[in-house]
Amino acid sequence: MNGILKRKEFLNKISVLDLQKMSDLPIFFDEKKMDLEFRGDFQFIKKSERSLEEMRPYLSPYGKCPEGTKNPNAAKGPDPVYRVWRRAHLKQDDKKIKAVGLRYDLTLIPPGKIGDEFVKTAGHYHLPYPEAYEVLLGQAYFLIQSESAVFLVEAGPGEKFIIPPGFGHNTINVFNEPLLMANWISEKAEYDYEPYKNLHGASYYFLKNNDLIDIIKNPNYDSFPEIKKIRTREYSEFGIFKNLPLYSLVNTLDKLKFLNHPEEFKGEWRNW
Repeated sequence: MNGILKRKEFLNKISVLDLQKMSDLPIFFDEKKMDLEFRGDFQFIKKSERSLEEMRPYLSPYGKCPEGTKNPNAAKGPDPVYRVWRRAHLKQDDKKIKAVGLRYDLTLIPPGKIGDEFVKTAGHYHLPYPEAYEVLLGQAYFLIQSESAVFLVEAGPGEKFIIPPGFGHNTINVFNEPLLMANWISEKAEYDYEPYKNLHGASYYFLKNNDLIDIIKNPNYDSFPEIKKIRTREYSEFGIFKNLPLYSLVNTLDKLKFLNHPEEFKGEWRNW
């Protein structure tokens, strides 16, 4: 009996992944619970969850209907669909982060599908403010859109990406592993979900087709450009590098001035 108990304890331990080196914060990912553990002296963190029911208006109409129903939006999937932790910073950094009006958040998207559509975030705009993202665990598909352009970016652990001013975005997890992202954003940014909600998601849907990914245009959009794939890169002008966790910029927050004052960096956005 003792051997069985020790084996269970061992399995429980290995299901918790230490993300301190990757994130520069004492956070741990519990794979069994699909949740995060915060083991340091953190400021108050606001945790929220996007339920499957809340995600219904953002879903594709192309997924297979569950047996016995004609409504594809009744498709089953992970619930909650994803989790968000806002202001996930240490107490020792609280004053300097508040002084510059920024926020550090974390988003966790489990693997899986809702019907035939891969799990995703709802999608929103926060004009005119940009946002800096980092992948801590898994692989992310960032779908970035405006009226004149649609970009798809794939990012893995340690890779960074800036959502430029004027674009909406959502993130899709098409891989069979959890996806954890971190981001810096201005506290002045307000989230506008209505365009995505009214049009039932982003301009493109990502559907599972056996071992393939079908990228399908959303018919609710009158017109939209073809997707252009772009790569992640480093942003030396903002002190953002692949081997440097985003949170480490808490010691040089002046580098993130562009998040609050994008109008002062028009040259950088032209080169984006």
